[in-house]
Amino acid sequence: MIITGFLVLTLFQQPGQGFDHPKHKALFPSCTSCHAGVATKGESLWPDPVSCTTCHDGTIEKTVVWRPPTSPRRSNLRFDHLGHAAKAKDKSPSCAVCHTLAGEPRMAVRAPVVQRCLDCHGIRTAHVAAPDTACATCHVPLARAASFSRQDIAKIPAPPSHAAPDFLSRSGHGAVSRQTVGTACATCHAQEFCYQCHAGSAPPRAITWLASDPRSTAIVARAAPAAHGDNFADRHATVAAASTTSCTSCHVRADCLECHRPSAARGAGYHADGFLARHPASAYAREASCSDCHNVGVFCSSCHARAGLVASGVLRSGYHDARPFFVAGHGQAARQGLESCVSCHVERDCLTCHSAVGGRRFNPHGPGFDGARMRRKSFAMCTVCHGAAVP
Repeated sequence: MIITGFLVLTLFQQPGQGFDHPKHKALFPSCTSCHAGVATKGESLWPDPVSCTTCHDGTIEKTVVWRPPTSPRRSNLRFDHLGHAAKAKDKSPSCAVCHTLAGEPRMAVRAPVVQRCLDCHGIRTAHVAAPDTACATCHVPLARAASFSRQDIAKIPAPPSHAAPDFLSRSGHGAVSRQTVGTACATCHAQEFCYQCHAGSAPPRAITWLASDPRSTAIVARAAPAAHGDNFADRHATVAAASTTSCTSCHVRADCLECHRPSAARGAGYHADGFLARHPASAYAREASCSDCHNVGVFCSSCHARAGLVASGVLRSGYHDARPFFVAGHGQAARQGLESCVSCHVERDCLTCHSAVGGRRFNPHGPGFDGARMRRKSFAMCTVCHGAAVP
């Protein structure tokens, strides 16, 4: 029987289909009379065929031939009758709660309704529209659903969230965490599913958080942008070098760095040819974040020192494009990109001039400064100049 796209093997039949439960209701005072596994560990959920011959002996009733299934249940449900009943004992569960609709007579047995499970677990949405974090409440990862066939997997419905226009962007499936992959994505997917699109030489690391299961390709991956095509990872460099605008509509810098610079000492090149000649403007305009890859306090200053781009004194020219009187406009530069200053400078360099209690006594606070607010917000910053005696 198919329930909202997930295949489960029903233990009970509708009245008139197979075993007629209402017809036998006078013979069995409880469900566990036949389904002992619901209440006893190690027992089968299926009735013992021998018990049927007590009546169906060819004399009292006609002989019947029935054998319980031997194949595993086709299901990806995380469900055990005995354990479930123990956890829900404070709610006084009974078989009728799940297997009989309200108002129906006893033994009018039918398959459980998924929405009833969701209601009991406090999930107030339609089945596949439930939050990703709720998947693991009822389902095991696909790789553990050993009895599922490719046909079963192909019928798993996609959640409505997957149809969102931005789902393939960083804010969608690209933003998953290790926990999300393990508790949500793994319910329907495995590594092979991801490799339908990420077949290039440097696939995202998040794919390795999934188990391997070739059956997962029964779900056809949602098409990537038409411009990508097959094995786009192997030829994306040319497209990115021509214009990064098309890339940034879906991706962020971290996506590139995950493959191109997993550490500062190794990995493929990140910058285009000739970038060194124009990197000052790029860094100043924050086209790229140098600190994502580089230790700006060492990497930048060591390169500039080797090139002779160093100042000969505290306020003399040298590093700052050899521009005379750079100090007169350095305040605006510092406010726009203070991280570029700390590549070479430390706090004491600023205090040479900007200290209300020493140096050249240039007021570091500026007009409209709210000292009380700053003290509450960051007392440690005040101590750089004032020490423990902050006014």
